[in-house]
Amino acid sequence: MRLRVLSCAICGWAIYDDEEFVSWKNEFRAVYSGPEGIVLTGVGIYTQDHPWDFIAPPDPSARWDDPGYEHPREDGFAAMAEDKRNGRRGFVFHDVCWSLLEQVFHPAPVPLVRVFEVCDSVPTAKTEVTINWGHDYSIINWGHDYGGLAPLKDVFFPWEERFANRQLPDGCLTTPYSAEPLAVSEVDEILASTWQAAPGGILPFKVSSGQDLFDLLPTELCLAVALYLPTPDALNARLASRSFWCIFSSQQFWASRFRGGLDRSWLFEARYLKDVRDWRGLYHRTTDGRIGQGLRNRKRIWDLIQDLAVLLELRLNGFSSALSPPWKAPSEESWMWVLAGGDMETREPFGSSQLRKGCRRLRSTQLAIPEGISQVSASTVRIGNSVYIAGITLATAVGEVLQLGYRGASERSVQVSGLTGFKVAAGLGGIHAIQCIGETGKPSAWLGCPDSAPKTERLAVGTRIAVLEVGVDGFRMVSIAVAPQLDTPAAYGHDRLRRSAIWYPDLPPANLNLNDDSFLQLQLYTGGYRPLVWVCFGGPGGIYLRHLTKMTVSGSGLRRIDFSFNTEVPAECRSFGRQEDRQEDRQEDSEHTEHTELIEFPIDGPGGEMIERVEIFQEYTSESDIYNVRWLRTEGILELLKIHTNRGRTCRIGTRPSARIVKKKRFSAAPGSAITGFFGAQYHYLGCPITALGVMTEPLGET
Repeated sequence: MRLRVLSCAICGWAIYDDEEFVSWKNEFRAVYSGPEGIVLTGVGIYTQDHPWDFIAPPDPSARWDDPGYEHPREDGFAAMAEDKRNGRRGFVFHDVCWSLLEQVFHPAPVPLVRVFEVCDSVPTAKTEVTINWGHDYSIINWGHDYGGLAPLKDVFFPWEERFANRQLPDGCLTTPYSAEPLAVSEVDEILASTWQAAPGGILPFKVSSGQDLFDLLPTELCLAVALYLPTPDALNARLASRSFWCIFSSQQFWASRFRGGLDRSWLFEARYLKDVRDWRGLYHRTTDGRIGQGLRNRKRIWDLIQDLAVLLELRLNGFSSALSPPWKAPSEESWMWVLAGGDMETREPFGSSQLRKGCRRLRSTQLAIPEGISQVSASTVRIGNSVYIAGITLATAVGEVLQLGYRGASERSVQVSGLTGFKVAAGLGGIHAIQCIGETGKPSAWLGCPDSAPKTERLAVGTRIAVLEVGVDGFRMVSIAVAPQLDTPAAYGHDRLRRSAIWYPDLPPANLNLNDDSFLQLQLYTGGYRPLVWVCFGGPGGIYLRHLTKMTVSGSGLRRIDFSFNTEVPAECRSFGRQEDRQEDRQEDSEHTEHTELIEFPIDGPGGEMIERVEIFQEYTSESDIYNVRWLRTEGILELLKIHTNRGRTCRIGTRPSARIVKKKRFSAAPGSAITGFFGAQYHYLGCPITALGVMTEPLGET
């Protein structure tokens, strides 16, 4: 039977030893949720004898090789994305990696409930064998091309999954990542080494220059400051100020490098040394070039655990008890809620509750927004390469304060006068940033990190917010919803698509007419998480139309349109959609094969030719269709596009629709206006071309 090899949720390496030895690679622990609550198992072993089973004793002090233990099936549990087994589902870790996690939290215990909640808030990677933390587990940084997660080519949009599982070729388990991280013999050799004492040095006589404020501090206090700095920062401070010269010869400073999460804290055995030690010599002995593969692997895993520990130490505020006035939400059932957030999973697919993509809302709370709101703060948390809002804090002018969500290490505040809505930057995993909109209608500075995230103004309701709802997962905000005061008119009924859809890279400017009525999927894209991308190839007022010389369509169907000009135009005006340029650039383990087709359609822009009419053919499947997929039934796919110019020429893109359900839309620019852009949706990770298309126009200016 073929093995299903899963990877450790901490280090990303396989929980399996292909040589069938008992080693750190196939001994594991798990944290699972079941009828017993959240449980840390004892040590189990994964071998070919039980190729699809993860079985471990439920007692954390027990082991698989204890006398009398027979690996009973009733001790089994579902791991990662498997269906529940024995009512249990959880996450697996190398026993060695778990012991390193325990050392990070020592002397406190590892918070098991937080481990499960945090892991349960992160989707599995593409083939569902490990967790996708948004990084590659630092494996490829060692110059090898297997193990961990592989960053996908830059043909995906920023909100799509960026990592996939690497294929593991024969012999891969003898790489540096398979080296035993505890490396006990090497650690013993390092700690037993005798080093000549470092020269004490002579502390310089401090003469104040009047420009260095640290000259006013005693040497002991400067040293105390240096103890909290990362080593590069401390040594840079030594170069910048003579007050820090003392740190180079200070044993206290070098000893601090082995504690508190600093750059040698991975050598945790140094904490327990009782004898006098040349700490600077030990620091030098443990540089990357002087340690073996095992300790290099330990250092890699330790750094990953530091990031995980930040998430595990977050504490939830404002959700555990009923709120008191003025924050207590009124019990109205007729609130008109408007919600923005990540791609939240709403059901348990295939009987399993493991998250496969997007995010999951574990908790939510509602609160009233008093009239005197004067300040909004947001704290952030980083996971992989992304920054999310962990929680928010609201304050009134009279000093009433409410914290909601998690409190991250980084926080920023803005002053507001009332609160009439938010502009939101949201990704698949949740809320990246918000802008607060006060009574003047002017947005505040961004709270959080809006870079490379789709944005929406659907929460800018234009009148005072009465009630706010915040949803969180295990470490971040995944949704935010507002309800305006009752009996207040909608603020954007005439511009619904622009204000309610989620747009990338930002909302189209107001001068672009989105022609809402011509967009076939208007209802779908004004709610939920379905980002729209757009391009204005004509430029402001159509100034680039007279320079347009060619339109190139690539991909099977419509995947990308490139626009060519006879002059320089901004990069954002040159392409619409995404498509890999060359077949050899594709990820080898891609599930979808793309046949690159090119359609080149010359346009005589300098001679006055321009696009004047577009025909869109949207195809849908029925429930009886052999290729019945839910999103194909509801959203459909752009099967055929015809683009007509004012010279009677036509560019035909795609194939004639089959006998399935087809909706057709014809659109022509109004007199005095021109078609200057397109917008639409594309699910590249599904191997799909553009699935929805709309047309943008604007009045012609001087071209």
